[in-house]
Amino acid sequence: MTQKIFATPTNDVVFKAIFANEGDKEPLKSLLSSIMNLPLDVFEDLILLNTELSPEMLGDKLIRLDIRIKLKDNTEIDVEVQVYGHNGYKERVLYYWSKLYSASIVKGEFYNNLKKCVVISIVYFELSKSPRMHTKYQVLEINNHDKFTDHLEIHVLELSKLDAYNRGIESELLINWAEFLSLGNEDELMTLKDRTDLPEAVLKAIEEYERIKDNPDLQWEALNRQIAIMDYIQRWDDAKEEGKAEGKAEGKAEGKLETLEKIAKNLKALGSSPEFIAQVTGLDIETINKL
Repeated sequence: MTQKIFATPTNDVVFKAIFANEGDKEPLKSLLSSIMNLPLDVFEDLILLNTELSPEMLGDKLIRLDIRIKLKDNTEIDVEVQVYGHNGYKERVLYYWSKLYSASIVKGEFYNNLKKCVVISIVYFELSKSPRMHTKYQVLEINNHDKFTDHLEIHVLELSKLDAYNRGIESELLINWAEFLSLGNEDELMTLKDRTDLPEAVLKAIEEYERIKDNPDLQWEALNRQIAIMDYIQRWDDAKEEGKAEGKAEGKAEGKLETLEKIAKNLKALGSSPEFIAQVTGLDIETINKL
């Protein structure tokens, strides 16, 4: 039986360890180049920024991005990985973009100082009806497709659509990265590792991934994160069923609130931070701390 790998490259702990590596930014540059379809030199002087957009900065709840990047032209990029989907995911992508965009100027500055912000969302579930694995969204006029602004740009990479059709239309580099990010077992890892046609940046990512596999601290952190997500999904399913029953007996609004509070309690028991719980449930930090 094929052995599963301990945590996939899309586990956020593993993903950050590989691509938010100050010591070697080549894998990140190559990944960005393949998704945004821009030359590598565009990303030559990229800076890895603090991934927390604080409430003080935004006048709102804390947001923690996966990887936040600034380019030499001051464009900011948020790279997010998400394995499991939910109904509000598209709205979450827009919300993250809006907060990143509004944080690009400080109070008192003019609007023309706002900087272009890009969100790259790497997912392992179907987010669009398009057969394409990679989709790009901008603000366009509905009839003649004139661009309103280039300040909003959203890329979605749906790894579940890595098939013959997309292998035929996407760049070889993007397919290489999709293959790496889609790794699910040791056989797939060994097969990819043994190939002789991979670019150096992908080989570096594989090497870093294998280093993570041998690092007990990172391995434990990644496993804990994966278990927490799986437990959350199970508890979400259980709580939804309870919420339905409670909603019928006590009213839908009350049942929904109690369901969210139960999910928050379960996530607290797993050691999740109040900020993460707030993002998942929509509850405010004060309420979460009181549970």
